[in-house]
Amino acid sequence: MPANGKNGALTWILGAFTIIAILNVFNAIIHLNLNGNAAVQFTIFGASLGGMNAEVYFWTSTITMLLIFTATCFSIYRGLPLDPQIMQRIAKVEESLATNSNMIENTQIGFFKKLEDTEKLNDEAFRKVYLNQEDTRKDVADGLAKQKSILQSMEKETEKNADNVKKQSTDLTKIKKTLEELENRNNGKSKLTGQTKLEGFKNVPSNLATKLGNIKVTNVSELLAADSTSIAEKTGELPENIAHLQAQAQLLMVPGIDEKEAELLVRFGVTSRRELANQDPVQLYRGLSGIAKTYIEQGKMSQSKIPTIEDVSQWIRQAHL
Repeated sequence: MPANGKNGALTWILGAFTIIAILNVFNAIIHLNLNGNAAVQFTIFGASLGGMNAEVYFWTSTITMLLIFTATCFSIYRGLPLDPQIMQRIAKVEESLATNSNMIENTQIGFFKKLEDTEKLNDEAFRKVYLNQEDTRKDVADGLAKQKSILQSMEKETEKNADNVKKQSTDLTKIKKTLEELENRNNGKSKLTGQTKLEGFKNVPSNLATKLGNIKVTNVSELLAADSTSIAEKTGELPENIAHLQAQAQLLMVPGIDEKEAELLVRFGVTSRRELANQDPVQLYRGLSGIAKTYIEQGKMSQSKIPTIEDVSQWIRQAHL
């Protein structure tokens, strides 16, 4: 084969390799932009040839392309006569090569700048995530501290309530014992019965007892059975005074209640055995204590005669019987 024919074939072969090398360079650039610096896998006919870092692949492809392109240009230069037009073409090719080299360099600079900006953004994002985690951890720690404080307060309150329950249990035991003593002491006896004569009812003045006797009202049963308004008209007394006497008579029939205590109950508004049975012991005790204090100030009652909560509870209990 002539020398020119050999040079022409070599030139075409080198040109083909140059195109393949250029395509590899663009392939490397695409990999870098899409996948970053990830490894590039190579296969041929389905068989894996291994992998290569994308950046190394880019520079290897670029250098290989430049070498093959240089060899191609040299082959063309050797195979062509030294014609001015050919020299101009070679100059243009060299200029194009320089331009491509600049483009590749600028692409590389832009790529690394993009990588640097991405790293900065990632660092900023990680920093924000870390700060958010710190704030969250602090909030959780504060919440746990508050819950611990609340639990400690609840524990103290529970202990306090337990002490109060224990104390109340002791007080109730004492009250129960006192009630039993009162019950045993009273032995189920009341101050009045239905057959008690009005002369034995200390709250009935003697002159009123005489007037009541004149209208055939001689004992407690007859007093309770009569109409207070009718008795008031016949005796000249006020209806409310007769109603008070009737109420006191009902209350004196409850074991444990004496005349002064019956008067206190009537003043409080309890006018029958049924009303007494429906009273709350604490509320009734408070009301009677207030009235008793007024009586003490007026000299109508002594301090020792003030009913106790045990007395009041016993009255209510007896009123149910």
